[in-house]
Amino acid sequence: MKTHIHGGSAELERVTHGSARFPCVCYDSWIREQFPAFHLHWHPEVELNLAVQGQAEAIVDFHAFPVYQGDIILINRKTVHGFFRAEDWDFNCKAVVFRLDLLASRTADDIAEGYILPLERGEQELIPLIRPDHPVYPRLRQVLEEIFSLRIREQPHCKLLMKAKLLEALYLLVSENCVRSTGSVPPRNRSLKQTIDFIGSNYTRPIPAQEAAAVAGYSKYHFLRIFKEAVGMDYTRYVNGVRLGHAARLLEETGMTVTEIALSVGFSDSAYFTKRFREVYHTTPLAFRRSRQTGQRQPEGPA
Repeated sequence: MKTHIHGGSAELERVTHGSARFPCVCYDSWIREQFPAFHLHWHPEVELNLAVQGQAEAIVDFHAFPVYQGDIILINRKTVHGFFRAEDWDFNCKAVVFRLDLLASRTADDIAEGYILPLERGEQELIPLIRPDHPVYPRLRQVLEEIFSLRIREQPHCKLLMKAKLLEALYLLVSENCVRSTGSVPPRNRSLKQTIDFIGSNYTRPIPAQEAAAVAGYSKYHFLRIFKEAVGMDYTRYVNGVRLGHAARLLEETGMTVTEIALSVGFSDSAYFTKRFREVYHTTPLAFRRSRQTGQRQPEGPA
């Protein structure tokens, strides 16, 4: 099972999940004091998460809800999602990320037409949250744990069983009414997704709220209000969070100076960058870099 590197991307996640011939991979992901969020992002794959420890605040398709140990969180393809630290809780979840066409045959058949393609086309969607009191929970959790175990062992021919288990998970979700028709995408969600992508592509420069509001197609006042309602934080805090996530990765992976990193991720000066970095990561940028270089690595993650 891979450890998924935490980053600050808020746009299409540019990570290859699995391989072209087998587009499926499992992750073991953590949120801790020094890694307080998996910022909003999306990808063309489906993602099935099992919360193993702690609690967090989840945002899925611009709806926020608390996630507790044991919960199962389902992410549809191309759905904006993220996880944020709740108070002082460490949060650990395991995830399997896979492309839907892995489960379909090359030619049209009843399985593809009835179950895979409606999800692929966005005509149907998985419900976002399954708690332990749901009828499907015991069997679905068992299947997910078997999937995670397969990826740890990586035994010969395990891909056969992996695909079978993913189909079994889909069967359980369909049979227990955990798949529903979508209808049309709410205009608000479409506009906010465009804005999230825009921020993720332009965080290295100043992005005035008025400019982001124009991308979303709202007045500045209306945009700031609905953005906070949907994302759970104000616009400036969100943009800074995206920048800080990229900065943390640069501190770990490059030899750039703090000033160089601050300017490269969109902060106007290193002092302001350091102040915001301490607020989120509870340490200075240099101390963060030293802790990563001396092997005191936190497990990282998803989604």
